[in-house]
Amino acid sequence: MLRFFRISTVPTTEGSTWLELFFDLIYVAILIEMGDRLAHDLTVQGVTEFALLFIPIFWSWLGIVFFTRYFPADDIGQRILTVTYMAIIILLAFEIHSVTKESAPAFTMTYGVSKVILVLMYARAWKYHKKYRFLTGYFIVIYTIAAIIWFGIALFAPTNFALWAVALSLSVLAPALVGWFYQWRNNSALVVPPVKHHYKQHRFGELTLIVLGEFFIKLVTNASGTELIAFNYFIGACLLGISVGIWWLYFDHLSNASLKGRGSNTNIWMYLHYPLLAAIAAYGVVGYKIFELSPGEVMADEIRYVFSFALAIAILALGGVEWASPEEEGPMARGRKGWIRAISAVILIALAFIGGQLAAGIFVILVMLVFLVQVLLDIKSRVGSNRVHTNEEVLL
Repeated sequence: MLRFFRISTVPTTEGSTWLELFFDLIYVAILIEMGDRLAHDLTVQGVTEFALLFIPIFWSWLGIVFFTRYFPADDIGQRILTVTYMAIIILLAFEIHSVTKESAPAFTMTYGVSKVILVLMYARAWKYHKKYRFLTGYFIVIYTIAAIIWFGIALFAPTNFALWAVALSLSVLAPALVGWFYQWRNNSALVVPPVKHHYKQHRFGELTLIVLGEFFIKLVTNASGTELIAFNYFIGACLLGISVGIWWLYFDHLSNASLKGRGSNTNIWMYLHYPLLAAIAAYGVVGYKIFELSPGEVMADEIRYVFSFALAIAILALGGVEWASPEEEGPMARGRKGWIRAISAVILIALAFIGGQLAAGIFVILVMLVFLVQVLLDIKSRVGSNRVHTNEEVLL
């Protein structure tokens, strides 16, 4: 019977599987629900709750990526466990609206079940990858403890967010702790399976693309059936320009980036996607509110602050991602642009404070220009790098 679960029905692939892409798309559901939650409460408390709730959601996705980066598999057993995990994410989406209140027990119980699924995944890896049993055994213990804690929280203190933090910390710190513990015990580096950095780049790139696209799904859904005027289309074009700016800066860098070269830090690179994705999601929430404004109308303070600060955080996170994954030498490579990202973030924050009297159309144009300038500087840098590289080849 166990052999049945080891059957693969498709050839082995080096990149993401179609099921993994399907898995990533499931997160659209929970992101939409989180966006709806934030849209109804743009206060400091509402934004803070959104940012904190994004941590367990992001980590539920990252837990799978941590596993598949070491033990990629597409057999029947892994497919069953992955689909079960997808169902759990859908259940979490149902409970996210009132997770700090009446749905907290169901949310925490379901989140605990997600850790059980991870235990089962690592148990399969423990059985079939004997060389890495210390690694898999450690994660089995960690995720078992995490599941027990989440079940305990659900039963006895579902709204005790200090306990939430303890349970989340086990998952967040697990990858680092396993290496430290092994080195302390054996005075040598932990032996792990070869990590395909290209695979990780694809997985994070796919999720980033999904979060960017989710905004326009929400925008079109909310605008459906309403009478739009030229101003709405103009605002929509500006918002598209901002989104394309984020896409351009992120993916042009990703295509040239290295996670294994000198100066790279793959863990920081992965963790910086949390503020990046949370900020993009928050930008999308207020973006469709701006889309609905009338000509000459001024943004409400809370919309302006969330809009500007979310994009500033996204820009800073992009700068951090670029720093943690330096570009490989080549005809299109460019150096790090951290100072440009920092200046752009400062401009966006300044606009939040001084732009209270600006009409929404003017404000959005100014924000779009911040991204347009960065894209143009990026293109200039890459074209210049290509010319230098070409001249060097001619001289040689």
